[in-house]
Amino acid sequence: MGNQELCILLDSILALLETDNTEKAKEVIRNGIRRIDKGMTSSSSENNSKE
Repeated sequence: MGNQELCILLDSILALLETDNTEKAKEVIRNGIRRIDKGMTSSSSENNSKE
């Protein structure tokens, strides 16, 4: 996930929290964590296969 995507994600979370939509904010956070984890996993497996 790049910086621009992260900023969009954080902006979305902030907007949801400002409107007291905490459940949706939690869902966005969980999805973001999954995307980051998935990206880290695929990056590390790519790095290992290049060696």
